[in-house]
Amino acid sequence: MLSNQVNEFEKDHQADKYGAFWLKDGIGYWNQDDDVQIKMMESPSDSCQLEGFWNPNGKELQAKYTVAMSGLCIWSKYDCVFKFESRSKGNPGAERSLSSPKDRVDLLKRLSKGHKVEQITVSSDPFGLYQSKIIGWQSDTVCRFGVQKLYYALPIEEYRQTLNDLEKFLSKKWVGELSQMLKAHHEQLEEKIKSKISAEVEFIHPMQFDNTMTIEESYVWPYQNLDIDLGIEEMEEIRIPYQAMKLNSVVPPILLGMLGTPCPYYERRADQKETNFLRLFL
Repeated sequence: MLSNQVNEFEKDHQADKYGAFWLKDGIGYWNQDDDVQIKMMESPSDSCQLEGFWNPNGKELQAKYTVAMSGLCIWSKYDCVFKFESRSKGNPGAERSLSSPKDRVDLLKRLSKGHKVEQITVSSDPFGLYQSKIIGWQSDTVCRFGVQKLYYALPIEEYRQTLNDLEKFLSKKWVGELSQMLKAHHEQLEEKIKSKISAEVEFIHPMQFDNTMTIEESYVWPYQNLDIDLGIEEMEEIRIPYQAMKLNSVVPPILLGMLGTPCPYYERRADQKETNFLRLFL
């Protein structure tokens, strides 16, 4: 998106921001590509505020779909946070999220430069507002469109790749603790998803059969290799089928959901300072 357009939206009190999207007059404008404009409508699901189709190939939209693709991040941005020691008097230490791709890069960069982690804060359960809303919306959408099979990306190997990198800088004890928490949260989410979604759910793990994949390649893999009629994605995840399209894959219609404003993925849990968050002090 051109910088002057961004500035216009920032000054426009009638435009709402949702992650990388600006919403105005019922249209979602993605800040990564001016041509991506999504007509948004009220969602029939109580778990989602607005939704709309991104349909780059102009396929005729159907009332029913047989096979769909969706997914979920195990942790939202503040479910696993590394806090660094302060580098100067009066300034709090930097915080970096294990879930955020941008933060992960900077986290490893800081560690490689010798910056010290003061503490790691991890949620004791994986059922924050982001996870609850997206699973609820996915369940409602599967029922609405009569989906019979749902391919589901619940990436764990991608997190483990970062944990392996962390072993260069942190003790195996702390990395092991994180790995156990990640495994437990992954299993809890799998059970919740299977219990809530009426379709046959097949969890996919591209990195299990090709460990040379990058994290981003694993995210894009389903839209390149699976026979999918419909994508069901939270709006921020448009980047995944979009990247597949840029790599010459023919992507299906993608139903994008705006779960609520502000975007739940970027919100701290209301009880984050309470005891249901575990703190690993280093």
